[in-house]
Amino acid sequence: MTFDPAPYEAAGIPPAEARRWWTWRLSPAQAVTWRRAGIADPAEATQWTTAQVTPGAVGRCLSAGLTAAEALLWHEYEFGLDDAIALKRQGHTPDQAYDLKHGRKPRSLDDPTAPGDAFTSLMAFAGGGDPRDRAQRFIARLGNIDALVIYSYCGADWVDDEAAAWARQNVDAPTARMWQELGLRPGEARRYIQRGLTPMGVARAWWQAGIPFEETASWAGAGLTPEEAVAQRAKGVTAEQAETLRTLRDDR
Repeated sequence: MTFDPAPYEAAGIPPAEARRWWTWRLSPAQAVTWRRAGIADPAEATQWTTAQVTPGAVGRCLSAGLTAAEALLWHEYEFGLDDAIALKRQGHTPDQAYDLKHGRKPRSLDDPTAPGDAFTSLMAFAGGGDPRDRAQRFIARLGNIDALVIYSYCGADWVDDEAAAWARQNVDAPTARMWQELGLRPGEARRYIQRGLTPMGVARAWWQAGIPFEETASWAGAGLTPEEAVAQRAKGVTAEQAETLRTLRDDR
């Protein structure tokens, strides 16, 4: 989709700034709403959106000292906005609050087992620098893909060619990792995605059919259903032969 500054200019947004909002897949109306809330950075607006914070609630967050990056962490730990603000005012970090919620003694910040470490790359992205540059290049490659899907990859600092292939299937980063655990490639997972099936649902179907987990990707990638794979195995066809067919299909 080609950038058209006219709708943004009509909404009172200068062309240079308009391109940034467009790059982050935010419409003129969305840009205006966020700007009225005091958010002029589309990347930050997307962070707030991912954290399920509306423009109308941003002021309350900022008054409580809650940044967009922090709001994302609280959201990832499954705390609602009211709880996040209250707990922050009590001096808790998201990972400490998570431990308390689950009846555990809060771990120190330098404890490598603390769950907060899982968000290091997300915080690096939020802080700017090279991760932001790579994220911007990643975004520019993807065309009109849902902004929240794109941001899931930026937040995970997974912005290579493989990530782009999954994003083009409108699959967020955590779900893409689950498909990868099954051994499937983006093109191979497409037919399941189009049928509304989840990675867990697909794994269950193959398991119930009695296909060994380590063979599933070969048979599924070759285009067979679980039932067809069972029939072929009964005839003496091997997973190695299925893998050969999969390679010939090259359905990436």
